[in-house]
Formats: sequence, structure tokens, C-alpha cells
Amino acid sequence: MSSGRISGRLLLAGRLLPGTVQFRDGRIERLELREGAADPAEPIVAPGLVDLHVHGYGGSDPVTQLAGMAQALARHGTTAFQPTLFPAAPKVLGGICERTWEAAAKLPANCARVVGLHLEGPFVNPERAGALPREDLATPSVENLRAILGPASGGGRGVKTVTLAPELSGSAELVTELVRCGTRVSLGHSKATAAEARAAANAGAQGATHLFNAMNGIHHREVGLAGFALIESALVAEIIGDLVHVGPEAIELALAARGPEGLALVSDALRGAGTGCDVFHSHGRDHEIHDGTAYYPAGPGRPERQLAGTAMGQLDMVRRLVARGVVGLEDALRMASETPARALGLERELGVLAPGARADLIVLNSNDLGLVDVLVGGQSVLTPV
Repeated sequence: MSSGRISGRLLLAGRLLPGTVQFRDGRIERLELREGAADPAEPIVAPGLVDLHVHGYGGSDPVTQLAGMAQALARHGTTAFQPTLFPAAPKVLGGICERTWEAAAKLPANCARVVGLHLEGPFVNPERAGALPREDLATPSVENLRAILGPASGGGRGVKTVTLAPELSGSAELVTELVRCGTRVSLGHSKATAAEARAAANAGAQGATHLFNAMNGIHHREVGLAGFALIESALVAEIIGDLVHVGPEAIELALAARGPEGLALVSDALRGAGTGCDVFHSHGRDHEIHDGTAYYPAGPGRPERQLAGTAMGQLDMVRRLVARGVVGLEDALRMASETPARALGLERELGVLAPGARADLIVLNSNDLGLVDVLVGGQSVLTPV
């Protein structure tokens, strides 16, 4: 494999420092820092972004064309991701997981890496289903979970993260079983109280799915899951950065409470993201895109359009948050790379510029944070094909 080096302002420990990254055989070999102040005109060299929660991109989704989705994500700066699957009947969802995980093993080299599947349900609260189809939700039970994960001797069909509502009957047993299986539990689509969320965290839950969305708002006598996620360091909280799903002041609140190390910037993108289209069809529903956010259009039974997800990638969100003064550049990049990698236990492999880590890198110009290059395993994926 090839070797190479890239110079610029390197993102190291939350600071941009002048230096050079050297890489060989797909991994970072060494870092060389230069003395003196950084030149603000130099390009920014940062770890490739890691998306914990993405349903589709570039006109593709995990079920229909994982390779197309992974290629499009890589070309837009996200070099590792958890394909996020909508709920379905447990046995059906298990088959979808198995086929998607098999497809992940066959991805070509110019794709973003699949670091496990994320199941957004089916064990969530119907009263906080949000954009998820209520008819596809399931009762929490070990039997239903086993129908999804497959044989006890198997590998869980690639499932790395499961979003569930801890207040539902049977969820406590599921948290215990998922933790025993080495599967990450994220709390979301939930009406949980802080006490219910705390019990799940004490049992091993590690995440909060799209903080503030599809969960009760914070009240001063009952802060609920959202408030608990702001004070509990055991939970890495996802946050959607389009400034529509979560307003700027709420993001500032979350950042003040948890810091960039406690917040993972996720896209929650749907298949229409990265295409430039205004409308698209996904999972049997029509969607409209307005300023980077995807909605179900108004219609019978829905007098107003409803939030469905986003049409933005992580780097688009970094640019928006920085341009509007909500999050500083260094923090925004950490939230999109270092924090999600650590949430998955991959902080030595991904999301960091350090010797031995994978040479998954993005290079941004200093003017508008436009992509100069994206490397996966030290190989550019922006080279024309």
C-alpha cells in the first residue's frame, strides 16, 4: 500500500496545531509538529468523521444499496458510520440486519467504513415514535431480541447499537441482555423519567439517541431523559446539527453541560441527503427538503409537515454550526469524529490523529471549510473515477 504525508493545521487534543501527518500501509505512522504560530491560511487536517446515526445518503440506503451510500458518505467527509435501520417485525428486521452486514463485508476500498449497525427501534415508546412507523414497533422481550440478533452463537448480525425506551415493560431485561452481548444501548424515542434513565445507565446503557428529539422536554421538577443526558457522563448524547431539530440555544446548553467530549454530532440523514433534490421517496413515504431538513409533507391526517430527518451530512452540519457561531470549529470537528469514535470504543482506531490510528483523514480549506481531500486508509476517495 502507499505512503504519504499531509501538512497543515492538525486537529490535536481540540487544538489546531501546525504540522505534518505521515502515513503508511493505511495507518498513521507519525506526527511532526512545527514550532511557532499556525498560519490561518493553511488547510485543516482532521480525522475522518464518524456518524453514529445515518439512514441513507446520496440516493441510497443501507437496505437497497449500501455501497452507494458508503461511497457518497466518504466523498462528503464521513469515513465511518453506523447504517441505521428503521424498525420492523423482529424476524424481518433480523433478516435485514443479516443481509446488510453481509453487504458491509463486501464494500470496496473507496467507501466509508461500516462500524456496526444501529437499530432505531423496534423497542421504543409508540407515544414518542416521532418519524418511526408505529405499526412496526415491537414489545421488548428477549425472545424478540433473539429473533433480531440471530443464534446465540452468532455475531449479532453486526448490530452494534440498539435504541430503546427504558420505561417500557421488558426493557430492563433487554438492557441487561444487550450489555451481556456487547451491544451498545442508546436511550431514545422515550418518555422515561430521569430515574428510569438512571436505572438503564446503571445497568450499562451508554448513549442517548438524538438528544431533545422524540423525548420529553426538561421540567424543573422532572428533567426526564433529556435532562439526565445532560448530567450523566456515562451517556454519550447524539445531537443533530441542522439547527432545526435542535435550536442553537439548546445546542449551546448541551455543550455547556457536557462539552464536546459528551456530544456526538449525528446527521440522521435520509437517502435524499447529498443529492441536491427537493423531494424524494423513502420507506414508502414522500419527503420534502427545506434548507437541509427533510419533512413528511402535510396531507390527510397531517395538517402540518412533520420532521422526518435531515438532508445534510456531518460536514454540512459542522459548517452550519461554525458559520452561525453556535459551536467553535475545533469543538464541532471533535463532536463529529473523536466523540462518536470513543462512544463505539474505537478511539484508538478512528476519530483521532495519532500514530497507529487508521489514516482516515479529511483536509479542509481555511476559507469555507470546503473539502480539499478525503482519505480512507491513506487513499484519496476524491480522485475522479
